[in-house]
Amino acid sequence: MNTVISSKIVYAGIGFLLTLISGVALSKAGRPLNSAIFTVHKLVAVGTIILIGVNIRNLYQSVNIQALYPVLITVTGLLFLVLVVSGALLSFDKLVIPATLRIHQIGLLLALAFSTLSIYLLVSSKS
Repeated sequence: MNTVISSKIVYAGIGFLLTLISGVALSKAGRPLNSAIFTVHKLVAVGTIILIGVNIRNLYQSVNIQALYPVLITVTGLLFLVLVVSGALLSFDKLVIPATLRIHQIGLLLALAFSTLSIYLLVSSKS
């Protein structure tokens, strides 16, 4: 694996970590949401999603396509969509319900697992 790809993967991991830290800080700050923390959380999350998407696309284009890869990539994309939608719903005071928060928390773990698995399988099949 070349250093450009590995550094992009490291940056995506750092983005995940910063998103998690800012999300926990946002949750601990309580309502009304702190706009500075909220903005940092949104920007880092969107940037991380874009970086992961670009990494997966570049790796996907450089390997032999197997039947499992499109399924993993699609599930990963859908999980990130769930995170964006549930995060948007959590930002409105009137739409906050415990189920939305739980979906956002579980979606984060699943998105992390599926994106890590997708990148790992694509990198390992490239070499």
